[in-house]
Amino acid sequence: MIDSPTPSSREVKEKSPLCRAESAYASSTHSVWRTIWVAAMCGLLFGWCVQKSNVYIPQVIFRQMKMEQFTMIKIFLSAVAASQVALVVLSITRKGDFTSSCVAYDGSGPHGILSTAVGAILLGAGMALSGACPGMVMAQIGTGLRYSGVILAGGLVGCIVYVLLEPILSKHVQSIWTLCSEKQRLSTWLDVAYWKLAVVVVVGLLSVITTLEVFLPYTIDYPYPDFYWTTNGTHSINKILQPVVVLSDFTWPPYVCGTIIGLLQIPLVLGLQDTLGSSSAWVTFVANIVYMIAPSVAKKSDYLMRSKDGPGNHWQVLYLTMVAIGAMLSALSSNMLINPNPPIESFNPIRSFFGGFLMLFGARMAGGCTSGHGISGFGLLYTNSIITVAFIFVGGIFTAFAMDDFTYGSSFFRVP
Repeated sequence: MIDSPTPSSREVKEKSPLCRAESAYASSTHSVWRTIWVAAMCGLLFGWCVQKSNVYIPQVIFRQMKMEQFTMIKIFLSAVAASQVALVVLSITRKGDFTSSCVAYDGSGPHGILSTAVGAILLGAGMALSGACPGMVMAQIGTGLRYSGVILAGGLVGCIVYVLLEPILSKHVQSIWTLCSEKQRLSTWLDVAYWKLAVVVVVGLLSVITTLEVFLPYTIDYPYPDFYWTTNGTHSINKILQPVVVLSDFTWPPYVCGTIIGLLQIPLVLGLQDTLGSSSAWVTFVANIVYMIAPSVAKKSDYLMRSKDGPGNHWQVLYLTMVAIGAMLSALSSNMLINPNPPIESFNPIRSFFGGFLMLFGARMAGGCTSGHGISGFGLLYTNSIITVAFIFVGGIFTAFAMDDFTYGSSFFRVP
């Protein structure tokens, strides 16, 4: 008689329920730490880059909307181009992670063209008024920008108001002119391979960036002198970074900062199976605060409960927190955190609050912000995202010019 093979002690252990539970726990723990690490590092890099590019300064954003300064569009288009290159490579080399990231991007459900356009116009108007966007405001907080807390407060109120109106909006507005699944991505709508269409778009974006830089070099836009060290720098981080000229520069070229931001898609897709975004974190924060204060109220809102838990929601909160820290470290490196010279101007608190309100309300109505729709959605060639980007600039440009044409000199719009 042939003896049946006796399983080894390791095989018995691997098949036991306890071992499977331990393995699942270890895998879950590893996933949590990976999420924390990726979200934290991406937030630090984003905060560092937006501070080094000076796009976090309210006047830079406002002057872009008035077509007087082009730092913001250079960093934005560079981020979109780099994001698109990264996503194309990932779609070929890591199809599973890329597909999961697309599914995560679609997680909030489709928004109709009407709500997307109206929300984007409100978001653009809020950006022109406050000089911020949902991710940028955290960099302003980190650098201690005057009235940045007011913008934050306005954004939270805008988010709360949207949560209250969400059942009505989702039922009566967001379903208007909703695109069918074949038209939700430009590549499927045109029946062209994603990578082929993306290459054409990237070439177009790079052409625009190059043209702008040739005729309007970034050095003419910056408010700070082009050197990396000041004689009154006394912070220890300055002394550490002084030999590393690039790290302690006052400014970095916008296309360098934009490229770094766009390439953040790589660790996000590989590590989190998600893409860059900011405004959803505001809903997650509000959902958890409301649940702690009045859980019965929170449970009545499906929108809040969907946004409350899970690493897919929480990582953006950590990411935005680290944006503030990254911007703070960047400002410290060039001695711009304490008593910057020249001082950085902010808009008055009423304007900042109202702008923050419109900014977040509009972002949630549109289903994303300049990061989610602009860098990620545009990079993935989602039709709604392309529409959002266009209408953000429509709302921002109209608001910026209207402020001069109809309210010139009003204390509501003046810089204090």
